[in-house]
Amino acid sequence: MKKKMDKKQLIIRSAKDMGINLVAAFLIGLAMRNFASANNFPMSGISGIMLLLHHFLGTPLGLGSLLLNIPIILACRRFLSKKFILKSIATLITIALVVDQICPLIPAFTSDKMLAAICAGTLNGIGGAMIFANNSSCGGLDFVTMSIKSRKPYLSVGSISFVAAVVVIVISGICYRDFSGIIYGAILGFITSSIMDKVLYHLNEGKLMLIISDKTDEISEAITLDANRSSTLINATGSYTGKESDILMCACSNREMYEIREEINAIDDHAFTIILNSREVVGKGFLKK
Repeated sequence: MKKKMDKKQLIIRSAKDMGINLVAAFLIGLAMRNFASANNFPMSGISGIMLLLHHFLGTPLGLGSLLLNIPIILACRRFLSKKFILKSIATLITIALVVDQICPLIPAFTSDKMLAAICAGTLNGIGGAMIFANNSSCGGLDFVTMSIKSRKPYLSVGSISFVAAVVVIVISGICYRDFSGIIYGAILGFITSSIMDKVLYHLNEGKLMLIISDKTDEISEAITLDANRSSTLINATGSYTGKESDILMCACSNREMYEIREEINAIDDHAFTIILNSREVVGKGFLKK
């Protein structure tokens, strides 16, 4: 029975990975071929190198990117897990097929360069974030980014990607002999990194509420019943008055914070409430570890 359940879970997980790869590959392919390549915009990493080769030599974008990633995978394999590398290879193959076979069927956008840069950055950012969130990568500088991230986890994925992108973007702009393209490429790269950080981090952010009141028991019960959240009671002593009091600590979502705040005001309008932004909340009821 357990083996059947494991097999079913494996099929579901594989189907989910395939679906995410297809959607993300389509978004990245549109950004690369139908917006960036069509307008001679430089991009970062392997994508930027392949855009140069495609522009001057006609090299296939997808297949070329896949082949260029092989030495990078070999160089970074000791920093990354085997599972991550295998999932990334599957993602790279999917992107290669979509970029070379599906995206050419869709008309390129060339009527407005600024709008093209914005669209390319947005699509590339969303697609990249989907892949990272699924514990995979698009290869190229993504392997370097994740290798750095594994050694320095306090750095954000978007900021590492943006710094790594600058050199390739500048070199590509010089090769295109279009210095305005460097500006568009920088805009594209900035939007991509911002979107990635927004999707990867801020969607999981929440609020941390610290509530000082004489009616913490009533407030705690209201939080449990109305917001379906638990809270933690902390014993504290005021440094000025020397009076002992209780602090109620509650982690919640942005939406739940408004409901809890209304409950606090209804129970004790003299309660002292501090509401802090939490960049990421991990655990039961929030983001899974």
